[in-house]
Amino acid sequence: MKKVFRYFSSMGLALLLLGLIVVACVLGGIIPQGALPNQYAALYGQTPADILMFLHLDKVFTAWWFLVLVGLLLINLCLCSLLRFPKVLKKYREGYSLQSRLSKNNALFSYDLTRQQGEEMMKRLGFAKTQEAVIDGVSWRYGVRRKAGLWGSWLSHLGMLVIVVGFALGQLLMFEESVYGVPGQRLKLPNTQLEVQIDGFQILFRPDDTVEQYVADLTVHNLEDGTQRSGTSMVNTPFQAYGKSFLQNSTGWAATLDTFKGEEQLDSRVLFAGESLSLTDLNPDDMDLTLLFHALYPDYVKGMDGPRTKSPNLNNPAALFSLYYQGKLVDMNVAGMGYDIKVADYRFVLSHPQPYSLIQVVSDPALPIVALGGLMMLIGLFLAFYLRPEEVWMLIGQDSATVFGYTLKGAALFIDKAAIIYKEIAL
Repeated sequence: MKKVFRYFSSMGLALLLLGLIVVACVLGGIIPQGALPNQYAALYGQTPADILMFLHLDKVFTAWWFLVLVGLLLINLCLCSLLRFPKVLKKYREGYSLQSRLSKNNALFSYDLTRQQGEEMMKRLGFAKTQEAVIDGVSWRYGVRRKAGLWGSWLSHLGMLVIVVGFALGQLLMFEESVYGVPGQRLKLPNTQLEVQIDGFQILFRPDDTVEQYVADLTVHNLEDGTQRSGTSMVNTPFQAYGKSFLQNSTGWAATLDTFKGEEQLDSRVLFAGESLSLTDLNPDDMDLTLLFHALYPDYVKGMDGPRTKSPNLNNPAALFSLYYQGKLVDMNVAGMGYDIKVADYRFVLSHPQPYSLIQVVSDPALPIVALGGLMMLIGLFLAFYLRPEEVWMLIGQDSATVFGYTLKGAALFIDKAAIIYKEIAL
């Protein structure tokens, strides 16, 4: 049990867990989070998309294995903090004294000076307040400064612990949903009394046709009190409303699908790439026929490897579709906008292609805890790197004095500083 306890509180385990968490965070940053299954299939192919979904890489930060890693790191940091606190406190209270320093005999430098020069050197090293003591009939003067630096490492670990706790609470309390649609649609936000209306959506391109920015104009309606708020959401610039962040997450193509039986129009709806329409959903007595809208090519050309698009502009839009009869594939082809896709007495017509906006809605009430942990880490790092504890002591003779100094961290800088001051005073 002691070995297990020692392992779970070891620095080696902390570094291993941090490394794995960093890898997971990188994957979570590279792979779009919270997208639709068909979007992953379009990006990576069906088999990689299935593997990605199986490993929960579509929602890395809520995956069970990621939470296990975070939990183990939490235990490790908690044990480290608890075990080290008494030692650090004892060191801070009792670890710096003339007796303790003389017993170690590990001075970094020593300079022979007059007593007046020795006192001047101690002051210029930053030790304005010193104490004089007599030990075994010998007079000494001792000073210590920047003891607060002792808490740097411990406070950094505690800050990391608070961050992990805040992150864990955030995963438990976080709200995360997504809606997608085209301008003019008003969408119910699941598990809330809010509705998201997409007033407008633009894709801004650079001269080389690469995407510069996605811009969604939104109005959020609160059904509970009848209020509404409007704003713009862009990539990396979410719109804030009702305690939630509305982020422009991704986009794709949609088209209007009109369905006819003879001259009678059975249905008209906006169909998004990856979605399908079955006639039996409209009327159980109709033919068991399903149209699947795979993808839209805004500037369609027929290539050697299949359909592709020359540009992102709607110059020659065409849709890749499949038809299934009783669950079996009967046709797969490309149809231009307004083209009749005929089967028996039925016709499907795709028209009015347009990009849709996928809005991710999140709120994390634990963010202040994470911010507090980050502040504690910054303070801890400042203490650890800029407030290094330093000690000087001086042996006082009748007409002479010898100044000694020691620090655990930054020894070279301390030695150089003392050498410069010595030359200025004694030479």
